[in-house]
Amino acid sequence: MTAASVGAVAPAGYWGGQYRTAAGEPVTIYASNSYPVDPALGQHWADFLATLVHGPEISTVTVLLATSAQIARTCGADAVACYSPQGGLLYTPGEDPGGDISAEAVITHEYGHHIAASRSNAPWLALDWGPKRWASAMEVCAKARSGALVPGAEDPSQYTLNPGEGWAETYRVLNERKAGRAETPWQIVTQALYPTAAALTAAEQDVIGPWQAATTTTQTAALSRTTKTRTFTVATQLDGTLKLSLRPSAGLRLSVDVFASSTRAAHVVSARAFTRTFTVCGARSYRFRVTDLAGRGTASLTVSKP
Repeated sequence: MTAASVGAVAPAGYWGGQYRTAAGEPVTIYASNSYPVDPALGQHWADFLATLVHGPEISTVTVLLATSAQIARTCGADAVACYSPQGGLLYTPGEDPGGDISAEAVITHEYGHHIAASRSNAPWLALDWGPKRWASAMEVCAKARSGALVPGAEDPSQYTLNPGEGWAETYRVLNERKAGRAETPWQIVTQALYPTAAALTAAEQDVIGPWQAATTTTQTAALSRTTKTRTFTVATQLDGTLKLSLRPSAGLRLSVDVFASSTRAAHVVSARAFTRTFTVCGARSYRFRVTDLAGRGTASLTVSKP
């Protein structure tokens, strides 16, 4: 789960500091005074985090190993662990919490939240929606629009529909499979969020090669008496913000029809340059049909897509 606010780094009653992984990556681990002071404990968890699929965000997490009573006070009565993006603070038990859940599974799930907090899924918050490639593969936007998923939900009635928790669980499954460990039961969120092979591939890409920003392409078409209509098709594998800019040459009046897959999303008539913005939400292609209504010349179409 996520926590809106937790204590400052190295609060009173904790010991530890920065540890180095075998690759030289710094990881900050503090343990409650309820645990005997032993640098091997912090090193163990730093080394474990280093085995997970990760990126440079590993140096910005602060892990606080705490007892179940301390976690309940910080994260909530029913919480096993929690994560706060404010300072990248991860509260987790230093031992197995009981049942069929291991401490390794718990910290892996919470580290998934830290990865999401370190990634972009503009215009949405990756911590609530999941990183961009995974969220697109799981159709989070379309399912959120229909009410099948509820990004950011923390209340018990909708918690199982929270895609941010689905992402963290997917990250856990990804790492358990790569390490050859027995898969922890899928109990936190709806089975509908259980990852497909494509979703696991997308999740790994979100970690090791995260989406950074939109890409922009420009195409120019000549319109004449014999060629009055031109159609441009743009693949939109990822959900997010799509921006269309059209610039007709002087004296040219155009109509532009925009289709998201087979659904018409816009119709514009203009003799001047204009820009329109759309939210890609499940449509895997956009089609732009440009028609010459008057005059002759060229139309320059610039598309920025996620």
